[in-house]
Amino acid sequence: MLTVEIKELIVYLRNIVSEEKPDDGFLEKYGDDPDFIELDNAAREIRNNCKKHFEMIFDLFPDPTIITTMDEGKLLTYNQAFLKLIKTRGRTIFDESVNISDLYFELDKREQLVAELKRTGISENMEIMVKDVNDEMFVGLVSAQAINIEGTPHILSVIRDITEIKRLEAEIKQLSIKDKLTQVFNRPKLDTFLQCELERSERTRAPFSIVLVDVDSLRQINDTYGNPVGDKVLVAIADILKQNIRVTDVVGRWSGEEFLIILPDTDKKGAVTLAEKIRTIVENTNFETVLKLTSSFGVSTYRQDLLPATLISRAHVARSRAKEKGKNRVEWQ
Repeated sequence: MLTVEIKELIVYLRNIVSEEKPDDGFLEKYGDDPDFIELDNAAREIRNNCKKHFEMIFDLFPDPTIITTMDEGKLLTYNQAFLKLIKTRGRTIFDESVNISDLYFELDKREQLVAELKRTGISENMEIMVKDVNDEMFVGLVSAQAINIEGTPHILSVIRDITEIKRLEAEIKQLSIKDKLTQVFNRPKLDTFLQCELERSERTRAPFSIVLVDVDSLRQINDTYGNPVGDKVLVAIADILKQNIRVTDVVGRWSGEEFLIILPDTDKKGAVTLAEKIRTIVENTNFETVLKLTSSFGVSTYRQDLLPATLISRAHVARSRAKEKGKNRVEWQ
């Protein structure tokens, strides 16, 4: 069995290597012993060599890495990858003379990070807004581990700039629900809204209506002026629709020259009134190149026995009737 002295010595040497504060009483007790002095020097040399190896690996690590104090968030050191990250993001020249003593995270997120580190010692893949040297924010994906330096808790953090990834994710999400040209909802998303609104009305008996908007003579505009002019017309019509609906309403591009407006909690009278308002605005608007144009409207209102396809079909019938009666009209089915 190990003696008490050997156990004490093991604890002392472990503290030296791990940079914990050693027991002063043990140092006073054995400080003059040549064997102890030899072991103490060997342990300190091991610690220094480990520290040198760590610093070398830390600096060469390919991901931006920093060490901060646990509680205050003071930046202790950073590697070359982090320096490159700051240089890349910053508009000013960044060198060793610049003071970056603080690294500011979102306060609530940093508190979550610290709490998790104190509880488990590790935190992985937390998205945190980080401020660079020019006070510009970027999205950082942070993985961190609690470490001990000279008896004080610190945080070793790997920070990857995922701002561009998040931008692309948002763009992809938008492309999946928005029409690329007009930036209103696309048909698949309109189908989803229609189904949701139908289910809501079946559950609550609340009315809802749809308005099918058809740009008159768009094919003729494309043939006369070219598709780019026709595209500008569609964008302008979409803007008019967006500007004249409520926050709760939904507008999207249903087909080439057709737009669909979904109007929750709206009966026939309210839907026809809105369609007539938009018809008048379109008629009185001067559009680029083509100047004047009109649009035809088909209105349909929810009935308990209607399916989404039936509702759309009724709006199409009403729209066709408006076309047959000379265009630039609002009809209801």
